[in-house]
Amino acid sequence: MKASIMNSLFARMEANKDIFFLTADFGINLVERFKEAFPRRFLNVGIAEQNLIGISAGLCNLGFRPFVYTISNFLIHRCYEQIRNDIALHNYPVTLLGTSAGFDNAPLGATHCIINDWGALRSIPGIDIYCPSSVAHADYLLDRIIANRRPAYVRIAKGSFERPISGEDTIYLEAKNRGVLLVSYGASIQNCLEVQDAHDNVSVLVCNRVRPLEEAVLKEVLSAHRRVIIVEDQFRSVGLYSMLCQFCMEHHLLCELESIAPPEELPLKVGASAAYYYRIYHLDVTGIEAVVSSRHAQG
Repeated sequence: MKASIMNSLFARMEANKDIFFLTADFGINLVERFKEAFPRRFLNVGIAEQNLIGISAGLCNLGFRPFVYTISNFLIHRCYEQIRNDIALHNYPVTLLGTSAGFDNAPLGATHCIINDWGALRSIPGIDIYCPSSVAHADYLLDRIIANRRPAYVRIAKGSFERPISGEDTIYLEAKNRGVLLVSYGASIQNCLEVQDAHDNVSVLVCNRVRPLEEAVLKEVLSAHRRVIIVEDQFRSVGLYSMLCQFCMEHHLLCELESIAPPEELPLKVGASAAYYYRIYHLDVTGIEAVVSSRHAQG
């Protein structure tokens, strides 16, 4: 998905002279072509992510549409104050492109795992948040963001996932026999789809955009299911689970919501890949199936 988004951005920079691309000494063998093709609209600020945000805000004052690219945990946590004060406060249309999301940087341990990034941004008003689950959505994403002219964060998972084949922000994949509903986003969707493939009573709701949610679609889908399981690589207190709990209360929906998510702690465990964390936190196919098939199942 990273390659798809970068290819799209490169093509749009050729057509749109207002787009400016910035990075924080990140993206070797990926960003060089931007520097070569657009030397006056490319900047590497070095290992100085807070400057990355401040400079982007200044470029907005000059009429540019900045896209900034670096590792998610440095982009969000290190720059939280700058995002709030320099971007959101002025409603500047800066797009934050964060890669190595969730447990993608597993071998580097807790300092490089990021399981409360978009959850932290939820407390800052006015920022759209996208967690694309497939290449199909990534292909359409930048045009949507450019047209909206709002601050945005794109949480880019590692992998070139082909399913689901849709560019929509919210996708409902209904099972043959309506029963349990899995709700997820980003890379976690792939495990949900595998579970659905093996069970004819498991539906999947794909949230490629988690803020703002498409309320009409969400209300219709949640109303059709009694048991809803939210699967995510984000703390449940700040992630999609807490958002849907609030949504169901406000709309008087009678769903029974369950959460499969990492425990609310900073993990000191180190694994060779994201699959290690998915396994120990029950985010893998086996873990999701165990919850779906538990004695509480309604389907």
